[in-house]
Amino acid sequence: MTITLTPLRAALAVLVAGVVIVAGFVLWPGQEQDEKQDGAMRTVPYDDPQSAGLLTLCSADGKTVTEGKVADRPFADLVVGETGLPSEVEPTGAVATLFAYQPREGVGIEEFSGTAITAAGELADPERPASRVTEDAWSIGDFVTAFPATYDGYVQLRLVLGTPEAGTLSANPYDTADLRVDDGRWELVRGGSAPCGDADALVP
Repeated sequence: MTITLTPLRAALAVLVAGVVIVAGFVLWPGQEQDEKQDGAMRTVPYDDPQSAGLLTLCSADGKTVTEGKVADRPFADLVVGETGLPSEVEPTGAVATLFAYQPREGVGIEEFSGTAITAAGELADPERPASRVTEDAWSIGDFVTAFPATYDGYVQLRLVLGTPEAGTLSANPYDTADLRVDDGRWELVRGGSAPCGDADALVP
């Protein structure tokens, strides 16, 4: 049987088809944007005015590390900073120590609780600070067990420099990275982009 459309019915059919096509192009990109915003738009909910630069987490094979399990030991093999030893400080015997801190809502960064999670390690180049994270260092899981990540899951890393003459330069600017812990995993939310290819040479 042949169906003949009247001019009115033909116009309605074209209108409906157009609405379906437009809806497909309007709604689907919006869904993709929401998916991208789910991770890419995350921002650290606190500011550290004493942070002079960012830390890059590196693996032993020279690759950047941006996520992992909280139980991983080590969570990264090396941590590389951007800010060298102050020029007025005698560089002989310069070392770097990696600290982790517990951000807390409504308090200043100087009130964050924390601890050293690596031993002080000698620097090969005081202008390019780095710290080796060994298997006996604290894991992210160890840290959040002792200092629960109550501020939306965040943990702050700080690389603090020092020398035998000047002591630990905790009052000086330091480099930082910000991790977020969720469901047994961690992700790097704010960190650096230093090359990891030669990171191993920065720590004797």
